[in-house]
Amino acid sequence: MRINQPITGREVELADGDIILSTTTPDGFIKYVNNDFVRISGFTAAELIGQPHNIVRHPDMPPQAFAEMWASLKQGQNWMGLVKNRCKNGDHYWVSAFVTPIYKNGRLAEVQSVRTKAQPAQIALAEQHYASVKTSSSRPKSVRARWQGSLQLRLLLSNLLVFAFLAAVLGQDAASTALLLSAGAGLGFFLYRQLQPLRQLERQAKKLADNPLCTPLYTGRSDECGRIGFAMQMQQAETAAVVGRLNDAAQQLGNNAGELLQQVESGRQACHTQQAETDQIVGAVTQMAASIVQVAHSAESASQAANQADLAANTGQQLVSSTNNAIAQLAENIRQASTIMLQLEQHSCDISAVLTVIETVAAQTNLLALNAAIEAARAGEQGKGFAVVAEAVRGLAARTQQSTADIQRTTVALQNSVQQVVLVMQQSYQQAEHCVHNAVQASAALQNIGDQVNAITNMNAQIATAAMQQRGASEEISQSILRIRQSADLNVQHGQHNLANATEVAGLSSLLHELAFHFWQARQKTD
Repeated sequence: MRINQPITGREVELADGDIILSTTTPDGFIKYVNNDFVRISGFTAAELIGQPHNIVRHPDMPPQAFAEMWASLKQGQNWMGLVKNRCKNGDHYWVSAFVTPIYKNGRLAEVQSVRTKAQPAQIALAEQHYASVKTSSSRPKSVRARWQGSLQLRLLLSNLLVFAFLAAVLGQDAASTALLLSAGAGLGFFLYRQLQPLRQLERQAKKLADNPLCTPLYTGRSDECGRIGFAMQMQQAETAAVVGRLNDAAQQLGNNAGELLQQVESGRQACHTQQAETDQIVGAVTQMAASIVQVAHSAESASQAANQADLAANTGQQLVSSTNNAIAQLAENIRQASTIMLQLEQHSCDISAVLTVIETVAAQTNLLALNAAIEAARAGEQGKGFAVVAEAVRGLAARTQQSTADIQRTTVALQNSVQQVVLVMQQSYQQAEHCVHNAVQASAALQNIGDQVNAITNMNAQIATAAMQQRGASEEISQSILRIRQSADLNVQHGQHNLANATEVAGLSSLLHELAFHFWQARQKTD
């Protein structure tokens, strides 16, 4: 037996309207507890669910009480008794417990326990009775010998004792005594026959409730009247248990109905939001479809422009190629002219050399003519003719020197000009080669541009194709969204219908709760 400690001795008094409800598995593990159970016991629902129900058992409770309870449940019978339970902090509370086995498909599925407030007089009897049961090795005499608590037997014995006393006091002879005893026996038989309905009622009561341990706690009697009264109280408790379970279900239904109302309202608002969102999406998809058509047209125009750019690039490439050839030919011509000018410079150098020789010869001729003139002067008249010739030769030599000097200057100027021309032509050749290199690069660039333009053309074609496909897809999306909008409209209608139903369910739950409450209040008044 589980012993829960510590205990404080402080009692938690239940209110008249408190209903402690729980269900357990057939082997006693908690499946469900209501809010009153959690509030009064001090445990949380998480601490209780899945735990053995004896987690709240108080050590003052005798094991015999629970043994009788489980024996009754296993036989498919209800059980009612006073139970002292322990709170989480060690306090205790007394309840009148009504326990019912719940069968499904012929098998015990769960055990339901509905507990209400125990009356102070019942608690006082229970404390004494349970203490006596715990300290005794067997049940108390009143429980062990039920025949001693028989009202019928007590009446019969009392009748016989009365007539026996009268016979002993009043009777003077045997005949009078026999007459009194016969009258007593007749009266006893009459009482026995008159009490037969009570016996039958008592047997019916025992079929409904046979709990010798708790019967005197509820009725204060252990005889037929006590058992009948206990059975009647048990019937009332059964009805109250049904009402209590119904009230708990009504509360849960009310809570669920409230949540359902909120969820339905949220769903209805969500449907309205969905309608607005789908309207916006439809507008956006329509705009997207128009944009896709525009993109397709733009892609087609870009493809046409790319084709024209490709043609222009091809034409430019051809022109650059022609220019490249012309510049290459010009560079070759400049190179050849430069070579000729170099040859011309060489020839001018040769002329300068010849002129140097001529100048030398003229100088020598002039010197010879001067010597001849001197010799002619020495010869006198005989040398005048020779002097004239020598003078003429000297003059010719002087003119030759002058002409040679002029030619030399001209040749030097020509050489300078030729050198400048050669330098300019070399620079022009280098520029021509640079132009050829640039033309080659321009041709390659134009070729690359052509390739890129071709790629752009292909991409534009793909974009146009994809845009048309996207247009079809956007139209399908628009149709799907339209169907979603229709579904949303239908959901709104269903949501409004569900809202009305949920409101009606909440009203029925409230009405059910009120009926259970009124029944419970009426029962409390009768008790």
